[in-house]
Amino acid sequence: MLRFLPLLLLTLPCTGVRAQNLLDMVTDLMEFNLGKPLTDTSRFQTKVVLAPIAYYEPLTSFGFGFGANLLFKPKGAGPETRTSNVPIGISYTLKNQVFFTSGYTVFFPEERWIFRGNLDYTDFPRDYFGTGNGTTEEDRSEVTYQQFLVEPLLLRQVAKNVFVGGGFRYDTYYSAELLTETDELPAGASLQDSLGSKAVGLEFAASYDSRNSVLNAQKGLLAEFTQGFYGQNFGGNNVFQLTKLDLRGYKRTGPKGVFGLNFFGRYAAGDAPPLELSELGGDMLLRGFPEGRFRDRLALFAQGEYRWQTWRGVGFVFFGGLGQVGSGAADLGLRELRYSLGTGLRVTIIPSENVNLRVDYGFGLGKSSGSGFYLGLGEAF
Repeated sequence: MLRFLPLLLLTLPCTGVRAQNLLDMVTDLMEFNLGKPLTDTSRFQTKVVLAPIAYYEPLTSFGFGFGANLLFKPKGAGPETRTSNVPIGISYTLKNQVFFTSGYTVFFPEERWIFRGNLDYTDFPRDYFGTGNGTTEEDRSEVTYQQFLVEPLLLRQVAKNVFVGGGFRYDTYYSAELLTETDELPAGASLQDSLGSKAVGLEFAASYDSRNSVLNAQKGLLAEFTQGFYGQNFGGNNVFQLTKLDLRGYKRTGPKGVFGLNFFGRYAAGDAPPLELSELGGDMLLRGFPEGRFRDRLALFAQGEYRWQTWRGVGFVFFGGLGQVGSGAADLGLRELRYSLGTGLRVTIIPSENVNLRVDYGFGLGKSSGSGFYLGLGEAF
């Protein structure tokens, strides 16, 4: 989905000095310091980054809003503590559809604790292809629903770079409707019985995180494991479990290059509702295919990305990935893999934190195909 389209994307002039001056002017307009200027250079100046949002899709009509990212360090946090960030995206369309999303990470002093999680509200149409790795364009239907997600996690550092903890997850899908007529149902038919759900449960999380930055790592490793248990005893409608593994590694390849690798796996066991199944597609996993294009119990995905800073404040990336969904490991096979290839532009918005404006174009390949633009703040992984 083309959600984040900053209005300040510019075609830079040919002259290097003029281009850099123009880029500095743009970044100054998008970055704001909060509070009084600091006289102690060892302390972190709290700041917020703003980026206007505009986009168009046939399902949504014109949409607009803004994205913001609050960057700060809690009181008492020194240079050994990574920068905390609270991103927020808010958007509204001419068809009265909205979304609000935030995936936050807060590091306490000396990183003794990490508080992270997700807070989302969505009232948006999307394409729904059903379940399975072999769904085709003929399986596509246009649906809409509202989603409300609250997922806070608190982790304690138990060894250097090792964090263990947990929290809870509340995720509900409601007001699900069919937007386009099918052979079985008319437009406007309720899909609440088939797509609606309420999942409430506890989550356990463990991670090893040696990245130098959460927003745009240039070195280090992340190994993150999450296990969730959801049931009717907590107030949900279904009894199921979600297992997720996210592995990321980053290595500098010189003064201007960074190579990143990412492996992602997710499995939904038990009586998992359709919209709680594992999925691939979108701006992070299998770029080039629409969000949620492939959906099943098990999703496995691997991708690599080379980030090349060609000029002060401007860089390019080249990425590729492959993945597949299935009801279990026995369904996976090389012939059924879906592939992703693409490139992108990066414009540094906050040089001190290496926060980039991201513009990606990806191609989806394999037995299915697709393409798409992805724009926003921060990296895909």
